[in-house]
Amino acid sequence: MEIKEGMEFEKEFLTTKEHSAKNVGSGDVEVLSTPSLISFIENTAREPLDSSFGNDMVTVGTLINIRHLRASKIGDSVIVKVKLLSMDGNRFTFWAEAFCNGKKIASGIHERTLVKRSEFLNSLKNVKE
Repeated sequence: MEIKEGMEFEKEFLTTKEHSAKNVGSGDVEVLSTPSLISFIENTAREPLDSSFGNDMVTVGTLINIRHLRASKIGDSVIVKVKLLSMDGNRFTFWAEAFCNGKKIASGIHERTLVKRSEFLNSLKNVKE
């Protein structure tokens, strides 16, 4: 598939206990955690990009600016919609929204950068701990 500005992608996620704020450590309640919600958004944007560029290329998340607007119960389905706003070289910028039970629960910007998988992984070898 050829990726073009304006393309929209959608994916549905079923929230489970592993996605709860209490489980991931971002809060002390059994509701959808912001880190899990961000993961849903990244996944929705990543999959169509990565499948379009072949196995030697991969996109990595480089920016996320999401407003988490309302809580969602564990067990609810979350629908994530992303729209590709711009492509600048190897950078892809998306507008993202998430919905639960027909209500918007999040919105904001997500950016991904296309890199060579092997070069990206090799760059980690030079990082000192």
